[in-house]
Amino acid sequence: MRYWTGGVIALFLALLQASSVEQFKVLGVTPNLLLVLLVSWLVVRGLDDVLPMIAVAGVTLGFIGLQTPGLVLLALLPIAGLGVLREMHVIHSDIVLVLAFVLAASVAYESMIVASLVVTGGGYDIITALRSAVIPAAIVNVAMTLPVYVVMRLAKPSDRRNRLAY
Repeated sequence: MRYWTGGVIALFLALLQASSVEQFKVLGVTPNLLLVLLVSWLVVRGLDDVLPMIAVAGVTLGFIGLQTPGLVLLALLPIAGLGVLREMHVIHSDIVLVLAFVLAASVAYESMIVASLVVTGGGYDIITALRSAVIPAAIVNVAMTLPVYVVMRLAKPSDRRNRLAY
């Protein structure tokens, strides 16, 4: 049931991201609510729950967002690598972990998008891309991480293990 719920949430947020959020600009970039939600879900719920959501969100956003097929899915895959780091418990504070992961995932996502523009002949200057797209996107995504993380933390179901059955 948790995979279905996560998949539906990812589908809804991919539709929201492609239709509405794309029209808002902060610091000259579009906030990536979907990426922030996926990373927050990863920190709160774990790698098992977020993998199906990455697939659904990447495919949906790729089709609806009018981008190269598979590019968004490829750009979201570093979140799975961050999930492996989460499982290693390198950082013990979840708030620091989610902020660091959103920063890393945002840089990886935007770098993948910029790299695809350069490869397809967009003629985009890499230094200018870092200054005008990658760094502002990372700042905006990190800025909206804490409210999303708090909502995810409050929505997490209670752990039912180690309870006595009545």
